[in-house]
Amino acid sequence: MKKKLVIGVLEKDSTNRFVYNRMVKFHPGEMDAYIFESCAEGTEKVQEINPDILFVDLHMQCDHMRGNDWLKDIKVALPHTRFVAMTALIRKDDREAALSAGFDTCVEKPLLLHDMELLQKQLSGN
Repeated sequence: MKKKLVIGVLEKDSTNRFVYNRMVKFHPGEMDAYIFESCAEGTEKVQEINPDILFVDLHMQCDHMRGNDWLKDIKVALPHTRFVAMTALIRKDDREAALSAGFDTCVEKPLLLHDMELLQKQLSGN
């Protein structure tokens, strides 16, 4: 039996949070998704859920720091989690900033389920 994917999403935009919630509802049994609208909420909760993949809005403000700075702190607590930066429109410097900050990759949001499946394969090396 295939292991259910556990994902965490830190997303400030309510429309994008809605898209991720719908994606999970239409594909029950494939993944458990935990969606947080702030770093304050997410910081505590992501350590409890220990996600396989954590999506972070690249430009989210986290306790007076950007998402990429917050990442440095949370990666210590989640050494096996793959971290994906999200941004509405990827520019070359966004991707470079995300990778240099320690993200595994950077994607445009909202991420569709098909893209999620491809990303999961890419991150797992399959």
